Amino acid sequence: MVNQDRPVVPASCAHRPTVGGLVIPVVNVRLVGGGVDFRARHQTVLERSWLKTRCQVCDRPAGRPVVLFGGPDELAAGQFDESPVCTACAAYTSRACPMIAGRQDRSPARPRLSEGQRGRTCPDPACGCDGWVPLDTSRTEEREARAWYAVFIDPAGYAVTVQETDTVHDGRRHRRIAVHGGRLTAPPLKVVQVSEPGIGRVWRRLPPADAAALLPTDYRLPPEARLA
Repeated sequence: MVNQDRPVVPASCAHRPTVGGLVIPVVNVRLVGGGVDFRARHQTVLERSWLKTRCQVCDRPAGRPVVLFGGPDELAAGQFDESPVCTACAAYTSRACPMIAGRQDRSPARPRLSEGQRGRTCPDPACGCDGWVPLDTSRTEEREARAWYAVFIDPAGYAVTVQETDTVHDGRRHRRIAVHGGRLTAPPLKVVQVSEPGIGRVWRRLPPADAAALLPTDYRLPPEARLA
């Protein structure tokens, strides 16, 4: 029997380290003294995932199609902040991540582990990040659980967007341009509902009409969009 909290590690992640039986995605922040912050993303790796179309979990080329995870708001806007995942890692993530799998009734509001002492220094001297600089633009406030969807799309079907953001490094505030996410420029190949609040993982492919009702009606980039 498969442990739904600790699903079988896919072949795509055979080379990745694990903690507590779970794969450590390459995009998540590693902590001093071991461990990982599953709620914080390493901006350098996140940007590489978007710009080089690499899977944010296994760090291999994401292939075609890529998978973008999001909720109803992301689908309606056509704007995603979760970077590409390959299809094998998408299936794994749909079981391993408690929020995406629908096993949690709300997202935690507590500070991320990487915002504490263990996250102040990058533990990997060969990382090339010049030290850990917190620049994760994802939301951290407490939210009730929502439905999650997996959008299967050709890599040519979205554009990588950027935004100006502030970061503090060595006690100084800096303004920089950072990758913000990806915006759909074409209809997805398919949309799968991953989970439903109060029910859990369902993994149900939506009929085209149901998927279209959740997606943008216009895939043209707005004039204010800033592209990478």
